[in-house]
Amino acid sequence: MNMKGINQTVKLGLEILTPTQAGSGEELLKDFDYIDRAGEVFIVDQAQSFNVVASGNLALDSLMVSGFKLNDLVKAAGQDFGYRIPWLSNKQKIPDKLREQVKDAFNRPYLPGSALKGAIRTALIAEWLRATPTAVYTHLLPKKKGSKNWAAQELMQTLTGKDAKQDIFRPFKTTDVLFNSSDLCLADIRWLNENRWRSMVQKKSFDDWKVADGICAEVLKPGSITLATLQWDGFLLSDSCWQQKGTIANILPKDFAGLKELLNKHAKYRLGKEIEFYQTQGKQQPKDECQRILTQLEKDPDAAYLQLSWGSGWRGMTGDWASEDQIKSFRELFGLGKLGRPFPKTRRLVVNGEPKLPLGWIRLLPYETVADRLEQQQVRQEVTANQSQWVTQKISQIAQQNRSSEKDALRGKALAEAWSTLPDGSEKTAALADIKKRWQAENWWDEPNGKSAKQAKAIYDQ
Repeated sequence: MNMKGINQTVKLGLEILTPTQAGSGEELLKDFDYIDRAGEVFIVDQAQSFNVVASGNLALDSLMVSGFKLNDLVKAAGQDFGYRIPWLSNKQKIPDKLREQVKDAFNRPYLPGSALKGAIRTALIAEWLRATPTAVYTHLLPKKKGSKNWAAQELMQTLTGKDAKQDIFRPFKTTDVLFNSSDLCLADIRWLNENRWRSMVQKKSFDDWKVADGICAEVLKPGSITLATLQWDGFLLSDSCWQQKGTIANILPKDFAGLKELLNKHAKYRLGKEIEFYQTQGKQQPKDECQRILTQLEKDPDAAYLQLSWGSGWRGMTGDWASEDQIKSFRELFGLGKLGRPFPKTRRLVVNGEPKLPLGWIRLLPYETVADRLEQQQVRQEVTANQSQWVTQKISQIAQQNRSSEKDALRGKALAEAWSTLPDGSEKTAALADIKKRWQAENWWDEPNGKSAKQAKAIYDQ
């Protein structure tokens, strides 16, 4: 039971089940925002690269006057500042542009708390409407043509409140969900449109998905896991005087157990509809993926399943609560799609061998079930944070140039020579300490093996 003034905070694990993207609203462009690094997209941290060039021997103004390209800036900086994005499936041609995942100031991707709360809100409202006789709310549905963007406004305002201060979801809070840069990958996304594949450039549909171009996007890859926090405000729950009269407060469960039950009920309904859609479209692989998630859900009583963010489609945005008769009425009223054809008819699918992965499916897990994984992940993050960024990037750069392993680059003479050219100061000291620690982990420091390693050790010892 919630006590007045006492907040209920639930710490959970959040796992990405299928590629998930919360976009920044920006497109990144090849040679303006990223470059090709051995067949992988490398997003350049241009501000840090500029700072290194400006503080070094090379005059920044001469570089700018020469009309340099992004590759020139990276070469002038002498090391790679930024991050690489591997492909989710087989390595492909570097795209000319891609959709950007929203990130913080340290290039760490995250899911906004508003996206998580919005998806939860949509699912809960849909479950309440499906469980409620249509006669209760039919007078709130649109009866005449108007803006389709505001068609549900009267219904939503009556059920949940007209403004944020009176909204029944005000007691429920979510935080931004932060991931690591290593959780990002590049996805090739194709549009399934009435059993054919839609080209977003040519504005045509094709039988072969390989002919129909799609888009590329940064996404959080399946299997990524992080910490999420949900909170119920006990003070607001204890006194309803702030609520708008007539709203349906019981749409919002008062704890995670109640929330999980409704989210999973909605997820089963959504997955069932998607399985039915792909069956009628004759697309076995995406159907199997939806069935896989549904089977996992049915065997997983402790987790809550949810689809969110970009790619969840019209049904995901509206909550998928309307009956077939209601959808028919809405389509006629607002001119949605072509009558006599499936609606909604389009799905976005991520290529993994073939286009088959739906976007945006996650699950919320009890913290205890993922505590060890999250703690190990935190340890790895701390180790990475304590490493010299210069050393990490220089090793990668040397390995690419020499087509060698990063371990060979670490113990080689090239790294030692690059280190020796650093100006005396904290960066050079930190780099040597990191190199020494990495060598000691391999048992190289006291007894370097090989000519290049011995030459490198002699440089470090000077």
